[in-house]
Amino acid sequence: MARHTAADGAPEDPDSPDDGVMATSALLARDLPALAASLVLHVVLLLTLALVGVATPPAARPAVTVIETPLERDEEVDLAPQEMIVSDMPEETGAAGDDQSADVAQSLAPVLDTVSMTPVEPSPELVGDIQIDPLDELPTATEMDETIVVRGAVGATTSGASGAVDRLTAEIDASLRQRPTVVVWVFDQSVSLSAQRKEIASRLERVFHELGADRTQRHRPDLENIVVAFGKNVSLITKKPTDDVVEVIKAIDSVPVDDSGVEMTFAAIRAAADSARIYRTSAPKKNVMVVAFTDEVGNDQQLADQTAQYCRKLGIPVYVVGVPAPFGMREVRMKYVEFDPKFDQGDAEQWAVIEQGPETLYPEVVRVSSGAREDEAIDSGFGPFSLSKLCAETGGIYFRVHPNSGERGRVTNQMVGPMASQIRYFFDPDVMQAYQPDYVAAAKLQQDITGNAAKKALVEAARSTEIQPMESPVMTFPRRDDAALAALLSDAQKVAARAQPRIDALHATLTAGAPGREAIKERRWQAGYDLALGRVLAAKVRTDAYNQMLAQAKLGMKFQDEKSDTWQLEPSEEVTVGSQTEKLAKQATELLERVVREHAGTPWAQVAATELRTPLGYRWTERFTGVNTPQMADAGNNNNVPAPPSDDQKRKLGPPKPKRNLKNL
Repeated sequence: MARHTAADGAPEDPDSPDDGVMATSALLARDLPALAASLVLHVVLLLTLALVGVATPPAARPAVTVIETPLERDEEVDLAPQEMIVSDMPEETGAAGDDQSADVAQSLAPVLDTVSMTPVEPSPELVGDIQIDPLDELPTATEMDETIVVRGAVGATTSGASGAVDRLTAEIDASLRQRPTVVVWVFDQSVSLSAQRKEIASRLERVFHELGADRTQRHRPDLENIVVAFGKNVSLITKKPTDDVVEVIKAIDSVPVDDSGVEMTFAAIRAAADSARIYRTSAPKKNVMVVAFTDEVGNDQQLADQTAQYCRKLGIPVYVVGVPAPFGMREVRMKYVEFDPKFDQGDAEQWAVIEQGPETLYPEVVRVSSGAREDEAIDSGFGPFSLSKLCAETGGIYFRVHPNSGERGRVTNQMVGPMASQIRYFFDPDVMQAYQPDYVAAAKLQQDITGNAAKKALVEAARSTEIQPMESPVMTFPRRDDAALAALLSDAQKVAARAQPRIDALHATLTAGAPGREAIKERRWQAGYDLALGRVLAAKVRTDAYNQMLAQAKLGMKFQDEKSDTWQLEPSEEVTVGSQTEKLAKQATELLERVVREHAGTPWAQVAATELRTPLGYRWTERFTGVNTPQMADAGNNNNVPAPPSDDQKRKLGPPKPKRNLKNL
C-alpha cells in the first residue's frame, strides 16, 4: 500500500485528520467570541429599531365621524296672530347627546370663552376623513368705545336703545355667516316703553340695510323675522316669519299700548322661542335668536328658570335690551313725561315707582335709611337678576340702557331723561366685571352661602327690613328751666331707644359671621360683607353716642356764656362717650375705609365714602335763641284783601282730560 508524502517530504500519517478540517476548527476556536458578540449587537439593534417604530407611528390624518340622530320634520306651524298660553309646568331638560346634538352641548357649556367662535357644522353626507382647518376668531358684537361685548355678557352698557340695536347687528351677522337665521323681536307693550318702540323701529331700518336685508340687490332671504308683543297677554304680531323689512317695521309700529301694568316677560320669551321651535328641530335647521325689549323685571319671574331651560334645549340665545338694576334695591323712581295728548299734560314731569331690580337672587345689601344721599338709588353695574341670568345661561347678552350711563359724577333730576330711572351714580363696566353676581342655580348658590358664615350672615341681615336708625333726631334743646330741659332730653332719648334693639340684632348677626370673612374669595362678597358690617356699626355708634350725650346733659350742664339759653347737639369726628363705643367707632371706620380702598370705582365704595362723610360722634355747643324772651303780640292787620275778579262770562271748556295712572306704567 502506498504511503502519502507531505509537502516537506515527510511521510504523512494516514490516521490524522484532513488539513481543511483542522484549519476550520482552528478558525472557529479563534473567532467564536467575536461572532457571538456581533450576533448579540445585531439583535439589540433590531429590537431597538422595532420599539422606536412602535413609539412613534407615522402621522395619520384624523378621521372625524359625525353622527346625528335624524329628526322628523314637525307639522307646519300656523303663526297667525293670536294670544299665546304658556304652561308653567317644568320642562324636561335634554342632554347634550339628544336631538339637538352639538347645539345643545354648546348652549349648556358651563364656561364661555371670552371670544365666541362661529362653530362649523359638518354635513351628514361628509362622514369620513376630514381635513380640519383652524377657525378664525369672530367677535359676537360690534366694537364700540374700544370694548368688545361677548356672548354670555350681562353688563353691556349703552346710552340708548338705538345703540343696543346697532350692537345687535354684528350678532345677527355672525349668525347669518353660519346658517340662515330667524330673529324673534319681542316688545314690551307697557306705556313707559311706547316712545322707545318707535325709535327702535326706525333704527332697525338701518340695521336691515347694513345686513343687506332690504329690498336692494343685496336682499337677504336667509334672514326672517317674527314680531311678538306682550303685556298682560302674549300675542304674535306678524302672521308668519317674513323677510320683508317693510312688514317688520310696520308690525313693530303697530304694537298696541297695554296700560294694565302687568308684564308677562318670561312667558313672552318662552312663547317667542316656541314660535320658532320648528326651525331648530327640523332639517334644514336654522339659527334662532330672541331679542326682547323691556324696561322692567316682569311679573312672572317664577318662569325664568323654565324659560332658560327651554331656550338652552333648543340652542336659542336670548338678548335683552333692558335697564340697569339699582344697587340692592327692587324699586326705583322713573321720570315720566306724558306723551299722549289724550291724557292730562298739566305736569311737565312726574316720578313713578317701577320695579327694575335687584341685581342678585338673594339680597346682599343691608339698607340703612338715614335720609342722606347714601339712601339714593345708584347703579349696580348689572341688569335685573332673572333677565341677566337668562341671557348668561343661553349665551346671549343683556344690554343695560340708560341715557346717563356715561356719567361719572352725580346725576341730578334735571339730567335724568324722560322715561329713565333716577339713578344718581354710574360705574365703569370694565371695573364691574370683577363683581358679577352668581348666575348659578338657586340650590348651588344656597349651598355656597350656607357653607360660609360671613355670606350667610350677610344674606340674613340683608333680608331684614330697612334699618331706621333715628328718624329726624332732635338736635336743639332750649332751656326754659331745668325741668323743661330734662323733659325734652328724655323725649329725645325715646327715639334712640326705639332704634337700638333693631340695630343691635343686625350687629349680632353680622358679627357672628366674622370667622368666615377671610375665607371669602369673591370680591363681590368681600365688599358686601365689609360694607354691611361697617354701616351697621356706624349706625350703632351714632345711636349709642346720641343716647349717652343726652344722658350726660340730664345730669346737668352749665352755659359758658351767660347770654346762652339753648343747647345744640352737633356731629363730631370724636367719640367721647365711653371706651366700648370708641372701639366700635374705630372698627366701623376701618371697615368703611377698607371698602373704599380695595373696591374703588364700585357701588360699595361709593356708599362707604358717603357714610364716612357723616361723623360718628357728637359734641355740645351753646347759643342764644331768645326762648325766654317775652314775645310781642301780633298787632294784626284789618286790611281786607280784595277778592280776585270773577269772570262775567263762564269759559266754555271741554271735559277735563284723565290723568295717567302711574302705577300701571
